[in-house]
Amino acid sequence: MYLTPILWLEIGVAALIGVAILWMRAEYALFLYSFALGFPDFALPLGAIVNLRLDDVLLLLFLARMILWRPAPLSRSQRAIFMWRSIFLGVCVFSIALESTQGSPPQAYDAAKMAGCAAICLVLPRVVQSRMRLRFFVAGLMCAGIALAIQVRQHLDVNGEGAANFQQLKSAASFDTWNPNTIGQAAILLVFAAGLGWIIFSGSLANKILWPSLAAGFALVPAFVFVRGSSLSIAAGLILFLCLLRRWKSLLVFAVVSLCAVLYLNAYHGQLLEDASTLNVSTGEGFSHRFDRWDMAVEAIRSKPFIGHGFGQELAYLTRIGSEGRAHDDFLTVWLELGVGGLVLFTITIVQFVRAGWSLYKTPRYERHGAVILAVTLALCLDSLGLPTLYWEKLPTIALSLAAALIGVYERNEFDISAEAVRAISCEPFARHSSQHASFKA
Repeated sequence: MYLTPILWLEIGVAALIGVAILWMRAEYALFLYSFALGFPDFALPLGAIVNLRLDDVLLLLFLARMILWRPAPLSRSQRAIFMWRSIFLGVCVFSIALESTQGSPPQAYDAAKMAGCAAICLVLPRVVQSRMRLRFFVAGLMCAGIALAIQVRQHLDVNGEGAANFQQLKSAASFDTWNPNTIGQAAILLVFAAGLGWIIFSGSLANKILWPSLAAGFALVPAFVFVRGSSLSIAAGLILFLCLLRRWKSLLVFAVVSLCAVLYLNAYHGQLLEDASTLNVSTGEGFSHRFDRWDMAVEAIRSKPFIGHGFGQELAYLTRIGSEGRAHDDFLTVWLELGVGGLVLFTITIVQFVRAGWSLYKTPRYERHGAVILAVTLALCLDSLGLPTLYWEKLPTIALSLAAALIGVYERNEFDISAEAVRAISCEPFARHSSQHASFKA
């Protein structure tokens, strides 16, 4: 097809109009950003290690918008989260600079992944600043989740028939640009977003049925493809959420749904279920060589426990000393690369979300908001014990950034309510004096 100059002009005008609409109405751009997460293979390769997706382009648009349009100020908890995240980022950047001067820089993929996650941490909480924008973002994530579930089903239909074990089935369900375990990270984000939708949308009967159904559906996706660690992490997060809100009947429903899922897998994939559930804690059998990887990571930590081996050096160093690959434990990875100081900063950064979530939970008006933040933090931390999750991974970073945005929206709202109450109290004596003066004159 030959594109004439007139057609090029029309395409350019249409693109400019689209950018102008997304620039003026950030909620539309947020919906498109979250919806684009549901199509991970729709990407433009930039070299052999980096893929450019639509959500990456929109993130640059958000960054430019944030620079040119001053966003609302950060709330108290947001400032603490941003400060500790910035300190941890600074340690990582300093480590990269030091390694580069010594002639052993990290792989470009690790540095690019860190830069992308840092941009998400900076931009999303400053753009998602209202309840309406939260709703658009959550709605886009729900559409993305449905698209992901459909694609996983298609992948299984095409590639999953000859799977000899659950690991092959998990790989068959995954995407070309994703690690198989990334399905679990996506499920944690989607279940968190569904819980958030249950909170921020209207409390009609339809919504009371819709959002728990979506959360259950997204939680079952990693279970049906045997992403075991993420499935257990999601279950733990949901149990914590229901217990914090004292939803005992819902907890019973959750137990019934979980039992039905296990019975379904036993009926249709009995051999794969038996293979996935055969675990031996004493020997490490069934843990995908996690014990061996952790032992090698501990050995590497012992050689440099205080300063670490440098950002992005985990895979190279562990491979050099005979390990099969990464440690698959974020806390061990951070300690190995950045030393004990980096591990302390990493832990403090996570604790900020726990503090902010607990603060909201103690406020009766925002009890559900705090509970969902505590639940997703627990799920991500548990997932980090067996998989790379919280240490500069894109989807978990989006989940935490969405939690930070939720914290900011409702802390600012609480501040505005308190300020209005103070103004009302301060004006009350004047109003009483005016009424008394009027009565005297009468």
